[in-house]
Amino acid sequence: MIYIKIESFELLQYQEKKDIINTLKKGGIIVFPTDSVYSIGCLLNNKKGIDRILKITGKPEKKSNLSLFFSNLKELANYTLNYNNTIFRSVKSLTPGPFTFIFRANKVVTKMFENSKKEVGVRIPDHPILIDILKELDEPIISTSLNTGDLEDNANNPFELSERYANEVDLVIDYGPSTQEVTTVLDCTGNDIELIRQGKGQLIA
Repeated sequence: MIYIKIESFELLQYQEKKDIINTLKKGGIIVFPTDSVYSIGCLLNNKKGIDRILKITGKPEKKSNLSLFFSNLKELANYTLNYNNTIFRSVKSLTPGPFTFIFRANKVVTKMFENSKKEVGVRIPDHPILIDILKELDEPIISTSLNTGDLEDNANNPFELSERYANEVDLVIDYGPSTQEVTTVLDCTGNDIELIRQGKGQLIA
């Protein structure tokens, strides 16, 4: 396992970024920081990686709540079904930030799941390291958070996560302790946005 320690005031060095991108493109799984809690993920087209993540986290596929991470909204339409301009403007006003938007998934996403997953979370995070990584990729990272079950006590401590998952993941990015606040979840599958869970993200009045 590769362990990358980054000070909170630093950005990724060339070799560090290369190691992360190569790990993902070779089918690896990484643990990485977000603007909420630490997450575990792989590239969307990595079906074996998705299966590994579900096994590691013990989350059944139907209840896995996996999310796609993008650096911006431009690629969103390539992975979701159509949504109206009201939804788009609302999402744009709230990003980047600690929000998870639930969209209806298109076939690019559903083909990766045995149960033809109908919906998928979408995130445009406000985190410099993660954005730097996403800009180098041709597809989104699919991920789930590491803040459930018996991990609640150490899910914000990347060093402890690296020790716990040393034999299960391929790379861990340590950007220091994270917040323990989860994202705010918004349902974008209808004509208007609906609040599902209030978390770190604050809605604009």
